[in-house]
Amino acid sequence: MQTKLVWRCEQSGCHCMRFERTEVKLETDIKPGTDFLRVSKLQSIKTKILVFALLATIVPSLVLGGLFYLQNSELLESKISNAMRNASVQASGKLELWLKERFYDLRVFASSYVISENVTRLYNKPSSKIQALITLNHIKAYLRSVCDKFAVYDELILINLSGKALLSSTGDAPGQKLPMAWTDQLAAGQPIISDAYLDDRTGLKYLLIAEPIKAGDGHALGYLAAIINLNAVESILKEHCTGGIDEIYLVDAKNRLMVSSHPVPKQFMRTNLPVRTPGGRLKQSTAPASYTGFRDTLVVGMATSVPAMSWVIVAEMEHQNAYAELVQLRRITLALVSGLMLGIGLLAYLFGHSLVRPVRRLSREAARVAGGDLEVDIPVTGLSEVSYLTQVFNHMVSSLRHKGEKLAAANHALRETNKELHQLSITDGLTGLLNRKHIMDLLDKEISRSQRYGHPVTVLLLDIDHFKQVNDTYGHQAGDVVMCRLSEILRTMVRDVDSIGRYGGEEFLILLPESDTQSGAETAERIRKEVQELEIIANQKKIAVTVSIGISSYPRLGADADAVICSADNALYRAKSEGRNRVAISSGSVCRDNAVIHLLADHKRAGERSM
Repeated sequence: MQTKLVWRCEQSGCHCMRFERTEVKLETDIKPGTDFLRVSKLQSIKTKILVFALLATIVPSLVLGGLFYLQNSELLESKISNAMRNASVQASGKLELWLKERFYDLRVFASSYVISENVTRLYNKPSSKIQALITLNHIKAYLRSVCDKFAVYDELILINLSGKALLSSTGDAPGQKLPMAWTDQLAAGQPIISDAYLDDRTGLKYLLIAEPIKAGDGHALGYLAAIINLNAVESILKEHCTGGIDEIYLVDAKNRLMVSSHPVPKQFMRTNLPVRTPGGRLKQSTAPASYTGFRDTLVVGMATSVPAMSWVIVAEMEHQNAYAELVQLRRITLALVSGLMLGIGLLAYLFGHSLVRPVRRLSREAARVAGGDLEVDIPVTGLSEVSYLTQVFNHMVSSLRHKGEKLAAANHALRETNKELHQLSITDGLTGLLNRKHIMDLLDKEISRSQRYGHPVTVLLLDIDHFKQVNDTYGHQAGDVVMCRLSEILRTMVRDVDSIGRYGGEEFLILLPESDTQSGAETAERIRKEVQELEIIANQKKIAVTVSIGISSYPRLGADADAVICSADNALYRAKSEGRNRVAISSGSVCRDNAVIHLLADHKRAGERSM
């Protein structure tokens, strides 16, 4: 079966011709496919070449890509481990140094002359209570001056040998005591240091350290304790949040959070942390571990102990950020392998396609022509038999296309002619305005739209005063000039949405959608003044004309199109009766029926022509 296109021309109306495209099935002895074209895709040469090229690409690509990915994964793990180790070790070293400096300062304060002399007096029991108070005041003034000079110490406390606080630099009653195991720490030669605690008043964590106050012979007289704000430790931890480290925090021996480089909710500063690594509680490790942190996020962390203390510094990265490079590497590897496969596959496809392309292309383009597509032009390559057949095929299609272009040009010309005929059918031949039938159709449509949306519609009925005298005095050609010039003026005096039509003779109908009577009266008055000042040159003579305008509107002054026209015509007649060259708004009198409406209108126009 073969398809043939037939163009049928039929008469449709007076001016339009319609062309229909039909398909006729022609019986031929030529089948659409041959044995060569019906070869299975799995058995085709092109498919075999493509499969071989893809297999030759996939195997080495996957092997090399896997090795590349594993090697870079190890490098990334090493990079993360080094970054965490450096950050935690450096923070641990700096924290240890900072703590040694605090003990050194406290040792210096405890061995000062003011402290040692005055504490010796208290130890030897002063002779009177007044002497004891004076001694205590001297110590308190010294402690206060030290706290004012060194901001890191929030409070200095004097403690006796039994662990009871005697006085404080703040002047308040001392509420701090030495840690429970201070005697064991002292006996073991360890520094006296308490667990970090949270102050509910300030919302900050503090640490208590103490140094013995010794007499000249070396025996202890008491202890000088210092309350240290851990904000300084927070600054130290923040300094080492570099190289991709998201957070560093300090954990004491009871697995309680002491201080972090980031703000920490209070509940985590009062209870044990829920942090667990695969080895149990956080402790010094040599490799980063993945776990759920105390902020309920998956992290990668490494712990480093603080020398001489039972504290642990933990450096953490968010798991997603830590392995973002690895994810990106995996994507790049997959993209490279996919791109390589796509490139090799494309080359194999093109090579196989080139073997069977000429015959397949000729068959495909012939099917397009059979379907009605004449925009076919097959490139001719080489000097083979298929190339000669392609030249003959292109010549045949070119002839068909040329005939089709002629037919399309004829159809285009016919459509343009129909447009011109339609324009002539709705236009007045003299003025170029809409004719009476079309302007009345527009009025009916606007009234229907007004009924739907509730917008008013105003109609201006305009008549040239003493137009019969113009024709009698200057001739009908001059009258035509006046009509045309007045039409041009009317076009410039209305909006784009308004419509103007020649209603009959020297009468014009102006349609103002979505305008009430008042706005219509304003427009009519502007038109009247503009026409009054107009000078028309016809037959080398100046002709001055005026117009009278009647105004009506829907729905206030008319229930339908005929009633609105009748109402406007009554207003026009009143404007004529009152002396012409004026605007009159309908009084709202109701016209009875269409016959009466047309009879009154014709009677008035006949009377006007005789004037």
